Amino acid sequence: MKKILENKREIIEYFQKGSKSKQFWKIGTEHEKFLYDLNNLQPIDYYGKNGIKSLFKLLKKKGWKEVIEDKNPIALKKKGSTISLEPRCQIELSGGTVKTIHETCKQAKIYLDELKTICEKKKLGILGIGYYPKNFKKNSGWVPKKRYSIMKKKMKTAGSHGLEMMSSTCCIQTNLDYANENDMFQKVRVGFALQPFVTALFANSPIINKKKSKFLSYRSHIWSKTDKKRCGIISEVFSKKFTFEKYVSYLLNVPMYFVVKDGKYIEVKNQNFRDFLNGKLNKFPKQRPTVKDLENHISTIFTDVRIKQYIEMRGADSGSWNRICALPAFWVGLLYNKTILNEIFLFLKDWKLEDISQLNHDVQKYGLRSKIKGKKIQDLCIEILLLAKKGLNIRNYLNKSKRNEEYFLDVLFEIAESGITPAEKLIYEHVDKNNNCSDKIFINNSY
Repeated sequence: MKKILENKREIIEYFQKGSKSKQFWKIGTEHEKFLYDLNNLQPIDYYGKNGIKSLFKLLKKKGWKEVIEDKNPIALKKKGSTISLEPRCQIELSGGTVKTIHETCKQAKIYLDELKTICEKKKLGILGIGYYPKNFKKNSGWVPKKRYSIMKKKMKTAGSHGLEMMSSTCCIQTNLDYANENDMFQKVRVGFALQPFVTALFANSPIINKKKSKFLSYRSHIWSKTDKKRCGIISEVFSKKFTFEKYVSYLLNVPMYFVVKDGKYIEVKNQNFRDFLNGKLNKFPKQRPTVKDLENHISTIFTDVRIKQYIEMRGADSGSWNRICALPAFWVGLLYNKTILNEIFLFLKDWKLEDISQLNHDVQKYGLRSKIKGKKIQDLCIEILLLAKKGLNIRNYLNKSKRNEEYFLDVLFEIAESGITPAEKLIYEHVDKNNNCSDKIFINNSY
């Protein structure tokens, strides 16, 4: 029997049940990639000889099991991990939750090696970058998921860059656990406050249609122009105390996209989840939501930090294998030791919502040259990374070579100390004096 949610208190309890003792905390890493045809440098489609559907057939032979919607494979699962598809055929691995960064990194490598073997046979490339650097047909190649067709319609009416976000961007994400409400508050507050630092360190999307843009992270800029009711910062996080109740109040007021009934997606127009909870949804009068309905609704909210029964840190441009490993190292180092968490929380306690909002805007263009409260964030990044390193040292999880998890931060120290973001490196290596970007950006940034 599906659990029916009768009132707001039951939704609050849903998030309370996500609380876990520290010994059960895990790490999840998600990373998206563009797949493209080596002959014409165009992103692949869903159908066709070299489309995603044919790729999935080969992955099935390696033990992945298909998830089907309307007779079409839309995802694959194996050993707790999921390969899913973003709207315009960007491919994503959601790795199974693990205890250490060594393990999450190993997952990523095994998957990428497996995918690379298949792509080489089909003469396809795997591009690790935040925004597709060459123009392509954006009105074709969409994944045949009803969810995405509803999202496309909604995105056209909310924000100016929603469809571009769906079709042309890729990111890296880290998922972490919380112990209780106060632990959630501290982690989420730190997550939102440090989001612009992550944007700067991982900035890797400066090219638009083979031209240098005015942005280092154009992907981040796109998100700032996408449906403000469900993206960006939850302002209540910067109040004196952020609670599950305040988060639920936010969720209840976000407009709904759809309800799923018997495997079918039914679009919801001009109503929010509060209407559903009160039995006032026009399409389903006097019906109340299930826990699954709540989870579907949360999946349509795209804030920089998103709370499920765990916390998602969502804001890094896609990039190289070592940066896939660096993102969980950054967050775990800062958030999984109470002493370090308290220290970083105090470090940024006086930063206001308007400070973070302005910095989010600035780093899109200026990266590590941006400032907060008069301080250059390049210098602050080094301080923050030293705290993360200390947190990983305290954890002291060693691999077979007796190496601590801290070495996964090396690439971020290199970026912070040099002041040169991956985006600026892309520009230096691939853009000529007329602002034209070479096709070599594909090969040089592929796996």
